[in-house]
Amino acid sequence: MRHKYVIVGGGLAGASAIEGIREHDREGSILMLARENFAPYHRPPLSKGLWFGKSTKDDLSVHPDAFYREHGVELLLRREVVELDPARHRLWDERGIEHGYERLLLATGGKPRRLVVSGAEVEGVHYSRSLEDYLHLESRLDRFEHALVVGGGFVGAELAAALRHAGKEVTFLYDREYPLFRVLSRELGLFVADHYRQQGVETVSEDKVVGLEAAQGLIHVRLASGSSISTQTVLVGIGIEPEVDLAEAAGLDVDDGIVVDEFARTTDPDIFAAGDVTRFPCVALQRSLHVEHWDHARGQGRCAGANMAGADQPYEGIPYFFSDLFDLGFEAVGDLDPTLRIEAVWREPMREGVIFYLRDDVVRGVLLWNVWGAVDWARDLVRAAKPRSVAERAAVIPSREAAGGR
Repeated sequence: MRHKYVIVGGGLAGASAIEGIREHDREGSILMLARENFAPYHRPPLSKGLWFGKSTKDDLSVHPDAFYREHGVELLLRREVVELDPARHRLWDERGIEHGYERLLLATGGKPRRLVVSGAEVEGVHYSRSLEDYLHLESRLDRFEHALVVGGGFVGAELAAALRHAGKEVTFLYDREYPLFRVLSRELGLFVADHYRQQGVETVSEDKVVGLEAAQGLIHVRLASGSSISTQTVLVGIGIEPEVDLAEAAGLDVDDGIVVDEFARTTDPDIFAAGDVTRFPCVALQRSLHVEHWDHARGQGRCAGANMAGADQPYEGIPYFFSDLFDLGFEAVGDLDPTLRIEAVWREPMREGVIFYLRDDVVRGVLLWNVWGAVDWARDLVRAAKPRSVAERAAVIPSREAAGGR
């Protein structure tokens, strides 16, 4: 069967594309092929709000079930697209069913990066990406007392906090000196590591897993340092790999993601891509980026959908992400490359303040550390791209009252 629009991928980017399409085309037929068991849902609560009682599973859906029917969307769950023929504007799912399209969106997201060591497939090793992963871990909470969390990025740090909050003994293993090393300064990163220890989390830094073995109801994890950790559960959060196989096989340009222009078009004019799977030109930062965050998936997905329907509007999003780490939390905008010059303006040292990431005195990124309601201000500062002195930057930070609370 042929549709005007086909969306491959059932995540936030694909769901947002439907909104973009319908803003400009109320009638064209839409097919969404989603590999998961659930209609599109929000992923951040899986490692944040669900664990701390700030959200519930009822809050996860991007749209209510009726949305797809009311907007003329045929939603097919548990469908894996295995072949794409751009020349004939056709694709095939794993059941051998052919689907034709006029415009196609690849919103295939990413898959968890897996441990590549001996014993990595033993029972009790889990990855965190999907709602299925969350539900599986939730169902096993009464079966273990200790967990090893592997990976010092956002997911690893959040899950270490979540499991400790759930009353579990947690060992947090990361291969650098401190967690979140890709965004935090050394000073702040070491403070976070110490804060985790104060919360009862055992931290193991600058080490990595080299092998696993299951014996007598435990998983014995060998480390590069020669030491070992025995645990009941291993939870791995070491990033994702963009799902580019379909694009590569179809001959589209791929470079750590599907390469798109500012309109979310691939190298095929009738194929668009959005979300975690893309590499795109960030106008505000004047360089191409690969971004794996909720806000990007939402914004670029909606823009891609609009352009599939003929809008011809550029995507002007600036990277935004957020995290919760026990009673610490932050929102961040722009380029948080810790190799840039970093300057902090603290209201309370290490507990509340604004950290600027600068290149040639121009603010390229802003970290709002326990400062809430100032994201728009931070975006404007990054977009302005004007050299400012420390005093000038500090002078324009919104007050608590002006910024609003969380």
